Amino acid sequence: MQTTPETSPQPPAERLPLPLGLAWLALGAFAIGTESFMVAGLLPVLAADLQVSAARAGQLVLLFALSYAIGSPLMAALLARFGRRPLLIASLATFAGLTAAASMAHGIAQLALARVALGLVAGVFLPTASAVAAAMVSPALRGRALAIVTGGGTVAVALGVPLGAWIAGWGGWRTAYLLIAAVAALATWGLFVGLPRTLAQAPTDAAPRTSAFAVAREPGVAPALLATVLWATGGFSFYTYIALFLGHTLGFGAEGVGAVFFAIGVAAALGTATGGWATDRFGADRMARGFALALVVIMGGLSFAAQMLPRGLALPLIVGLSALWGFAGWGFGPAQAVRLIRLAPERAPMTLSLNASAVYLGIAAGSGLGGATIAWFGVSAVGWVGAAAQLAGLVLLWRAARRARSATPAASTAPACA
Repeated sequence: MQTTPETSPQPPAERLPLPLGLAWLALGAFAIGTESFMVAGLLPVLAADLQVSAARAGQLVLLFALSYAIGSPLMAALLARFGRRPLLIASLATFAGLTAAASMAHGIAQLALARVALGLVAGVFLPTASAVAAAMVSPALRGRALAIVTGGGTVAVALGVPLGAWIAGWGGWRTAYLLIAAVAALATWGLFVGLPRTLAQAPTDAAPRTSAFAVAREPGVAPALLATVLWATGGFSFYTYIALFLGHTLGFGAEGVGAVFFAIGVAAALGTATGGWATDRFGADRMARGFALALVVIMGGLSFAAQMLPRGLALPLIVGLSALWGFAGWGFGPAQAVRLIRLAPERAPMTLSLNASAVYLGIAAGSGLGGATIAWFGVSAVGWVGAAAQLAGLVLLWRAARRARSATPAASTAPACA
């Protein structure tokens, strides 16, 4: 069958097989995602075993997030001279060792120190894995490649977190940590044998001392990172307090909340896969705006249903919108990553490190914003503030698209350069 000039770039790329190394990168992301998300569900068990209050044990979540957010761009600059293949293998092997060491912690201070170190190592592996995934395929397949890697973390939310909680209930939290270490070790072996030895060195060799601030000053990068912060802020102002939201609005107990968490995780996995495919098919800018608009409607709908509808009508709507939030929220990720890679392609590891930091800063901001909203207006209002944050991010995306359109005529008359 003959192809037209308009369609010729897409079909051949879609028929190309995706590299097997992407699966090992995804398994590494699964191990890291399970450890990072699982701790929140294990806080009562951890607090009892380490003989501290639940509030003090909750600092373990904050320490990981801050370590990742602050350390990721710093580590990317520090390790810029290292090749990506050895960096991935070494960082994941270190993560496996630190997780095994964390399982032997005898006090909260030791576990806190391990979580800080784990956050730093995760901040090395995950952005580098995304950059490598994008480099291993043609530009037409970048969205799907990124979706596979980030999908490892998404599957961790859907399956790894409840599985880890179940294992902890059966054999203790230390057993859960040892199993995560084993998965990370397996993924390390897979990267050693599955990643091509000819994988390109980090493209920052020519300018190894380029800082995070210099990358953020690249045209369009800072507004894009702010859009990431707003996306995470809006989402986690709801997600952090979802158990409280469901209990207050629908009367859900632990089993009902667990079922909704599972539905969100499955929807998030589907959203990641769909977001990667749609980004390749329809373009990163268009899909980022589409998912952001959907999130505005979804989060506003959550508070509308909670405040305006009787419980019988609100229940199916809130459960359905929660799952749709998982779909749209995680679908946004691949599109945003492709946008950032395109804005500074020669600085992809640093750019993606900054994006990861922006996500964790947004998580922290969303948790604080949601808590303040609950104190002032009640838990049923968290959807409204989440929608407002998503709307602010959508405005940034619209402005970026308008600037790109206005710059297109000038760019078309300029000489092409590699």
